[in-house]
Amino acid sequence: MFTPLEVIDYIVEAQLRGGILLNGLLFYIVRRFSKASVGTYKNLLATFAVYDMFLSCLHLLLRPATVTSGTTCGVITDTFTEDRKLTSISCACFTVPFALMNIHFLYRFWSIRYPHLIALFSNKKFIAAIVFWGIMACVVWYLLCYYVLTGEVDEIGTHILRNEYAKRTGKFKLDGWLVIDYWTYGEFQPRPFTAMVIFDVIIFASFTMAITLGALTYYFIRTAYKLSVQSRNLQRMFFIAVCAQIPYYCVINFAFFDIGLSFVDMAWMRMTACFPAWDAVIIIGLIRDYR
Repeated sequence: MFTPLEVIDYIVEAQLRGGILLNGLLFYIVRRFSKASVGTYKNLLATFAVYDMFLSCLHLLLRPATVTSGTTCGVITDTFTEDRKLTSISCACFTVPFALMNIHFLYRFWSIRYPHLIALFSNKKFIAAIVFWGIMACVVWYLLCYYVLTGEVDEIGTHILRNEYAKRTGKFKLDGWLVIDYWTYGEFQPRPFTAMVIFDVIIFASFTMAITLGALTYYFIRTAYKLSVQSRNLQRMFFIAVCAQIPYYCVINFAFFDIGLSFVDMAWMRMTACFPAWDAVIIIGLIRDYR
């Protein structure tokens, strides 16, 4: 009889391998079958496909897992090398889709409201700027994980999560932990609380920007009477495709309030591996040319 976590592991394994294949297919389709009406948006779709392939490969290699126990939570990678740097890299790389998501929303908003600005996506300086934004998002998240979070081998929080992880999986991970221990021996710890606030601000800012641009895009799609029916439908399909790609993170907040998650905490990190495959499915399914 399989445990819920073992079932999820099988699902994730299939999703990761499917993510590599489907995004490889999407990249080929985007480069081969995109019509002129898609414009430079095909470059964004191709970039997303390539990065989703990279994320799937990274997850297969590092197999990150989130663990919570009471008011302590953390992340560990299941590799032969127990290194906090690898765990930080894993967390940082999975935040880049936030930047890509907002670039997608910006493109869709400009294409419907300020179409003359779309030419910027062919400008080398503008492309360099948005690439730099994505890289900096990854770097900032890495620095926060590695230098703001704790996880030394002799910390009480590390001991708690190490034992919890061993109890659930049968694997003992001495080092490589990123730990947020809010209440050590019942005493409030400002450092992990500060980390939680910083993470929440970054995530909230990303979603606020995405929701704002998305809402404005949808509003102007509905009011753009000068658009042809075909153009309006194309804009709407792109908007739906982008909305369906929004990831979410909330485990670090549950631990602060001591909200028990059973096996859901470990399942959550595993299931983040599934969205690269579904990105490709959504885009191929919603855009007629790619179907």
